[in-house]
Amino acid sequence: MPGRLEGAVTYHDPCYLGRYNGETEAPRRLLDRMGVARFEMERSGRRSMCCGGGGGAPVSDIPGDTRIPDLRMGQAAATGATTVAVACPMCTAMLEGVTGERPEVRDVAELLLMAVESRQEARA
Repeated sequence: MPGRLEGAVTYHDPCYLGRYNGETEAPRRLLDRMGVARFEMERSGRRSMCCGGGGGAPVSDIPGDTRIPDLRMGQAAATGATTVAVACPMCTAMLEGVTGERPEVRDVAELLLMAVESRQEARA
């Protein structure tokens, strides 16, 4: 179908939307309606893992070889997805801060805009 986004996507559930408020399916339905190939991470939905942005981690220097966002991005990369869809600005900041080769981080709203614009171009 023309206008579909290319590449596989995995969705990172933000803590407040998913675990605290119980909303895990609406962003997935939206991604599915965009026509993207969506793959789940090992820890997803209500069992999702934090991006590392909670508890003051972004402003503290926590010693260690591997940070929480590095672990989460590793889980995302293991799906084979080229894009990690997020729905929280803190998750965006934390996951974009992972260095090295990694999937691209995009907000669900950005992906929706890309899908709409792609469909409009396909119709023109």
